[in-house]
Amino acid sequence: MSHLANVTQRTILFLIADTGAGHRSAANAITTALKLISQRDQEEWQTRRQGSKESGQESEENRNDSIYPPPTYRIEIVDVFEEYSRFPLREVVKLYGPTIRYNPKLFGDLFHRSNREGTVLAANSLASPLIFNGLLRLFTTVQPDVIVSIHPLINFVTVRALRKLGLHIPFITVVTDLVSVHYAWFAPGVDGYIVPTEQAKELYLKRGLDPQRVHLLGMPIDPKFTRAVDDKVTLQRKLGLEPGIPVALLVGGGDGAGGLPTAVRAISQARLPVQLLVVTGRNRRLYAHLQRTHTKLHVPARIFGFVHNMPELMHAADVIVTKAGPGTICEALSCNLPVVLSGYVPGQEEGNVDFVLKNEVGMLALHASELVNGLRRLIKPGSPELQKYLRNASQVSRPGASFDIARCILSYLPAPDQVSVWQSSQWQRRQRMMSGRLRSAIRIRRLRGRLPRPILRSPVMRKPQLRVRELFSSDGDASES
Repeated sequence: MSHLANVTQRTILFLIADTGAGHRSAANAITTALKLISQRDQEEWQTRRQGSKESGQESEENRNDSIYPPPTYRIEIVDVFEEYSRFPLREVVKLYGPTIRYNPKLFGDLFHRSNREGTVLAANSLASPLIFNGLLRLFTTVQPDVIVSIHPLINFVTVRALRKLGLHIPFITVVTDLVSVHYAWFAPGVDGYIVPTEQAKELYLKRGLDPQRVHLLGMPIDPKFTRAVDDKVTLQRKLGLEPGIPVALLVGGGDGAGGLPTAVRAISQARLPVQLLVVTGRNRRLYAHLQRTHTKLHVPARIFGFVHNMPELMHAADVIVTKAGPGTICEALSCNLPVVLSGYVPGQEEGNVDFVLKNEVGMLALHASELVNGLRRLIKPGSPELQKYLRNASQVSRPGASFDIARCILSYLPAPDQVSVWQSSQWQRRQRMMSGRLRSAIRIRRLRGRLPRPILRSPVMRKPQLRVRELFSSDGDASES
């Protein structure tokens, strides 16, 4: 292969849907890990290259290394239903948030009834015409070298769209449900499946899919949870807490749900000997209410809105009270923090409750009395229950999962001396063979016999030539799940 064929930039496309904050948080976590890996690889390459020049003894291997530097990565995260689907599919997907908030039992019934092959295939047959052409336009515009799905509703139709294009673009699914993995997550034809738990892997194998394609790597959480932080006493003082008094962290998720007001009121009325850190997320009304009333509480409390320092809050706390979101659970375990689950979404998050209970890293407390009694046992000096949870949390947690997932994704990219499939003769031939209907669907415009540079029109893709190295100045904060 000619050295001129070397491609130093690869494109990674993440497919998500903003049904809750978890899917975008997972994509952001993996993206941050990719940035850090790329930065390290670039620095190491520059060091080796400089050392070879200074020594004057550049080997054949070092010369090849100089010719093929580590690639940079153009990363796109796209809400495919919002940006590329048609009415009414786009509006139906938006019902997820209101449904789990106002009628969670209905959502649970829908989850269980749809969690079978026939229902999933029928739903995909109905929905595919409303998003199929949009996916074709997205793929031919962005021209990804690898596609990563972080949502169950995208997988079957993506496999169909890639087959229609007639190109082999590696397609990977990152499962973000710990145990209750819906049938739609595992679409036959995906090149790689990344799962967070043994239970999820077992469900995959029961489907009869290729065991060589599944990777048990953990749940993607932001790499900032792997960074060193100050000791607990220093963090507590920094947050305005009094060291020596147990600290309970109450989190309602990115949208501030999960019965936070009830939990705060119950702990206050019980006059537990604790201090509270309360994170209301994006729920501004709840934040304003708690700010006005927290001085009337019978326990000290610090109130926060949407935060970017969740690792500090978790390391400052002795226990966390939260709904059963998989991201928050795994973040807490990475900080060696016992979990008290105050609620869960029926169907989707039932398995997360089982994960916490079976691994003995926390408890379920759906009612105020259960919450108060559970906290009272955990904050008791020398609590054996607390010590058990702490030991188990350190064994179950995978704080570096995002790096493992990022490396797995990178392993599917073309080799440095290979051109992208989009610059290959295969794609040129495929364009000539396309039917008029397919050409119309993806709106290919030729310019002097070649495709134009990708122009990304959606709000989330305004910098088509954005490289990872241009993002190093950011701190990589992802929204908390």
